[in-house]
Amino acid sequence: MRKVILAIDEGTTNVKSLLLDQQGNVIGKGSVPLSISFPSAGLVEQDPLEMIEKMKDSIALAVGSVVCAEGSIDSAEGSNEVAIEAVAISNQRESVVLWERSTGKPLTQVMSWQCRRSESLCETLRKDDAFSRYVQKSTGLTLDPMFPATKVSMALQQIPDGHARAERGEICVGTINSWMVWNMTNNVFITDASNASRTQLFNIDEQVWDTAILDRLGISAATLPDVVPSSHVVGLSREFGVLKSGIPIASQIGDSHAALYGHGGYQKGVVKATYGTGSSVMAAMPKLPTIRSEISTTIAWDDATLFYGLEGNITHTGSAIDWVRRMLGVEDMEAMCELAAQASADQSVFFVPALSGLGAPYWDLEATGIFCGLKSATERADMARSAFESVLFQVADVFHVIAEELPEKIEYLSVDGGPTLNDWLMQAQADLLGVTIRRGDVAEVSAMGAGYLAGLAIGWWQTTEELAQLEGQATLFTPRQEKQAYWQARYAQWALAVKKCRLAQ
Repeated sequence: MRKVILAIDEGTTNVKSLLLDQQGNVIGKGSVPLSISFPSAGLVEQDPLEMIEKMKDSIALAVGSVVCAEGSIDSAEGSNEVAIEAVAISNQRESVVLWERSTGKPLTQVMSWQCRRSESLCETLRKDDAFSRYVQKSTGLTLDPMFPATKVSMALQQIPDGHARAERGEICVGTINSWMVWNMTNNVFITDASNASRTQLFNIDEQVWDTAILDRLGISAATLPDVVPSSHVVGLSREFGVLKSGIPIASQIGDSHAALYGHGGYQKGVVKATYGTGSSVMAAMPKLPTIRSEISTTIAWDDATLFYGLEGNITHTGSAIDWVRRMLGVEDMEAMCELAAQASADQSVFFVPALSGLGAPYWDLEATGIFCGLKSATERADMARSAFESVLFQVADVFHVIAEELPEKIEYLSVDGGPTLNDWLMQAQADLLGVTIRRGDVAEVSAMGAGYLAGLAIGWWQTTEELAQLEGQATLFTPRQEKQAYWQARYAQWALAVKKCRLAQ
C-alpha cells in the first residue's frame, strides 16, 4: 500500500486533488472545473452543492490515477493500493456561504470574493473614519467588498427572520474550508486562523472574533465557527464519494497562504506571487508587522507557531488578460500570447484593468479601467501586449510596498499559477523587479502547502527543516541588467496611466 496525503485545492475555477507521498512526490492528481454565475451587475456566485459534488469527482480522479514509469499520470487498476492517511484542504479565500445548522441546507449561494454586492455598504461604513480605522487596526484589512464581513451582514438581512435565527445559533456562516469540512465530516464546524483572518471579523492580534465589528454589522458570534490551527486534526471523514470514513482531516488553509507555505515561505527572504484570476503577493513574518493601508496584514498560518503575513491582493490579472482577449475577439489564450508577441517592444499602449476598481496598493473602488496611449497606428497586438504588461506592473506595485516592510533582503520571488508558464512574462517580471524569479516544477503549490501542513499534523514530518529538504526542481529567471532601464521607463509610464485612471472618476 502506498501511503499518501490527499490534498484538495478548491479554487475559483476548479477543484484539484493531489496524492502526495512522504518524499514529497505527487503520485496522482485530478482536476474538475467549477461553474460561476453573474446574476446581475456586481454579483458573482457559485453553487455550494455543486462544489461538494465536484470535490468528490476530483478525489475520484486522483485516486484513480498512478504515476507511470515515464512520469505521466494515467488510469490504472493498481491505484486501489493507495492508502490515504490524511486529508489536507486549501481553499479560495474570502468567498462565503450561509447554511442551516440543523440540515446543512445552503441558505445562500457561495458569494464569491469577486462579488461586489456590498460596495454601497462599504462606502457608507468608510465615511465613519473612526470605525474604518478600527477595522483596519483589528483585522489588518481595508474595508472592501472582497472580504466576507459586509456580504454576510447583507445576507442575514435578506434571509427571513435571519438575525433572530442567527442569534439562536441556527445559521452557520463559513468560508469555503468550513463548508468543505462540514460536508466531509459529521458536521464539524471549524475554520483555521488563516481563513478567519480573511473574513474581516477576526482580531488578528488577540486572535478572537471581534465583537465590536460583529455588533456594528449585526452578525451574531453564534453563527461563526471555532478557530483552530492550520496544521491540526479537526475530525475524521465520513464516507465521501470514494473517500473512506475515519480518515483525519489534518489541515486547512487559504490557498494563497498555502502557496506561500508550499514555496518555503517559513524561511527568511522568501516572497511569493500567485498569478491567477487575480493575483496575490505575500511574505510571512513571525511577528505582527506594521499595519498600513496599501497592503493587507493577515495571519499566514498556524503550524504550532503563528506566522503573520503581508499581502497585496490584485483584483484583475489573469482575468484582465482574458477580458482583453474577448474584447479583441481572440479565440484562446495561446492565440492571445502569439498576438502579443507581434507587438513592438516600444509600443505606447498601457492598460489599467480597474474593471471593478483597483485593489492593492490603491484600494480605489471608484477607479475605472482605461487604455492609455492609443494612436492611429495602434494595432490589436499592442493592446494584447499591454494586457500582459499590466500583470507585471501590478505585481511590481505590491512587491515594492512589501519589500519596504521586510527586515531582510528578498532573495527571490517564488511564483505559481497558470500565467507563470509564460517564460516571456516571468523573464520580464525578473527584469522589472531586479530580483530572481523562481518557478517550481509542481504547478499545484497550494495543494502541496496544505499537504505539508497535514503531514506535520499526523507526524510524517517533525520540522519545517525536514520540509525544506523536499524542495523540488525549479526554473530560475535571473534579471538582465541591460533590460533594467527599459522596464523602469515603462513602469514610469504605467504610474502615469494609473493616475489618469483614478482621475477619470
